[in-house]
Amino acid sequence: MKNIQTQIGSSLIEVMVALLVTAVGLLGVLTMHTKALKLNQNAHLYSQATILANDIMEAIKTTPDAVASYSLVKTGTAPASPGCTTSCTPEQMAQMNLNHWVTNISDLLPGGEGAIAINSTTNEILITVEFELGYEKNEAGEMVPLEKANVQLRAAG
Repeated sequence: MKNIQTQIGSSLIEVMVALLVTAVGLLGVLTMHTKALKLNQNAHLYSQATILANDIMEAIKTTPDAVASYSLVKTGTAPASPGCTTSCTPEQMAQMNLNHWVTNISDLLPGGEGAIAINSTTNEILITVEFELGYEKNEAGEMVPLEKANVQLRAAG
């Protein structure tokens, strides 16, 4: 009988320990899932930036007579569209392409900005797409970006 008396409540302790171990395991799985979602979102943003950089590079290749017109200092606002619809000059096409490109960057990427540097001596083109990754609240309760990221595409003109 003594053995039975010492065993009373031991099943409850075993169940509590098992629940604690399960809870810690589930917390780890939840943390991994949250991190995976964040990394997936970052990968999506990098992919979008790469696609946009390639998009403007292809546009530059379609108007080789107006390569110099594609030079763009980093800006968040789109240059004005020239307004031509059918018979545009190469410079007007470059202006229209820049307008669409900058608009797409600001629409698809948080804090998105683009820049195009053209070296006329070496005919090298450097396209930079910059965007923000992740947000957190500051002391004032405002959402602020955690870090800036960028994608660069370098090619000979």
